[in-house]
This record gives sequence, structure tokens and C-alpha cells, in this order.
Amino acid sequence: MLEIKDLCVSYGEKTVVNHFHLKLEQGRVCTIAGESGSGKTTVIRAVFGLLAAGGRVTAGDILFEGKSLLSGSKEEWGKLRGMGMSMIFQDTGAMLNPIRTIGSQFVEYIRIHERMPKKQAWEKAVSMLRRMQLPDSERVMKSYVFQLSGGMRQRVGIAMAMTFQPKLLLADEPTSALDTVTQAEIVRQMKDLRKENTSILMVTHNLGVAAFMSDEIILMKDGKITDRGDKEHLLKSENAYTGKLLDAVPVLGGKRYVS
Repeated sequence: MLEIKDLCVSYGEKTVVNHFHLKLEQGRVCTIAGESGSGKTTVIRAVFGLLAAGGRVTAGDILFEGKSLLSGSKEEWGKLRGMGMSMIFQDTGAMLNPIRTIGSQFVEYIRIHERMPKKQAWEKAVSMLRRMQLPDSERVMKSYVFQLSGGMRQRVGIAMAMTFQPKLLLADEPTSALDTVTQAEIVRQMKDLRKENTSILMVTHNLGVAAFMSDEIILMKDGKITDRGDKEHLLKSENAYTGKLLDAVPVLGGKRYVS
């Protein structure tokens, strides 16, 4: 479904991603982990066509269902985002308009991608919020961002991202700003998306979350892949950087929580 071939990304003269590659099949979960500044977020922003100002792909290719994303027009990107692939950001609240209600933004998002009456779009949005186990979804639709907790905002973000059942979900640190209880709930809900054959490419610095969710984990440092494999491989890896990341995972009662 998604193939990244020898990807290089630069900002100005500085190369921040060096020769990154992966293949992600339908219904699979791949997590990119590593310290801050390792280039992991740049990878998924390149996939979604949302590199920050000055960022550019200088080598390689990104293929979605066999077609290069790098040659897509604005119209093609507009159709692809939301329908073919969606993205959950680190803080959904920061991506939503603070002076408009959740409902007005959600309805607009639906009607951009699918022609339907406002009432039908409203009902569809409410249904998606309920799927994300948001209590009193009608009230949430009438609320502003600041009236929702961090966990509720992330559920709104996931609901919007999954509205059209995209084949690929990109997630940029979707749990890092949440308390541990809410983190666990969001992770479980994201993992359930696999039942709908949605593939997930996620970025995190939390190896515990990566190990729980992923079929494959890719570790990055200074823009380069340093190690990759499933949970069992990484736990046995002799790679020095992998060992440092594992050492940073909290230990409770003699057990390291990367399972």
C-alpha cells in the first residue's frame, strides 16, 4: 500500500532525513521511534505532503498504491487527504479553529469530501464521535475546542480522520500530551482500527506504545534508520542506540513495560 524508497528530505542546506525506506501493507502498523530531532515527524509529513516551509524532498520517492505522491497536483492531494489517507496530529486542539464549534468544522470537513445536506453531515459526525466513545456527542459538536479535555480533543481528531475510512492513517505523537489513562484508551482505539483494514504509520518517542501497537518498529537518529524489526527483535538487539532507548523505558516491579 505505502512504499517509501530511499527518501531524503532537506531544509535549506541541511539534510534532516537520509535514505529512509519502508513498505507498509494493508492492515499493518508501523511505528517510527526515536529522540527529538531524529527526523521521524519529517517522514510522515513528507508522506502527507505537509512539510514545513522550506522543506523539500531531495531524493527518493513515496508511493501510495503504486502511484508516486511527489508528482500529485493540488487537486489530487485534495481528494487523497481525508479519503485515501488521514492524519492525527500531536495536539488536535491546535489544528482546530478556536472560534468555531467542533460541529461546524466537522460538518464542513465532511461536505468538502462528500456532497450531502448539512443535517446528514451532522448526523454522520455525531455517529463518528460516538464510535470514539465520546459521551454526549451532540454536546461535543456544540462545544468549542477550549471546552474539551486533551483526551476528548484527540478523540475528535481520530473521529475526523476516520470519517471516510481511509486506507492509511498517519499519527504524529498522538498520545504524548495526554495522561497515562487517556493514553491507554487512545492507543486501544487506534489499535482497533486495524479491524477495518486501516494501515497505520505512527511516530512516537514512547517505545512502550510502539511495542504494544506495532508489527514493525523503525528507530531513527540524526535522520537515519539505526535499527528496525518487531518487538522481539528490538528486545534482543545489540545495537547501542536501541539499548539506550530501551534503558529509558520505565521499570516497575522489575518489569520493563515494552509489551
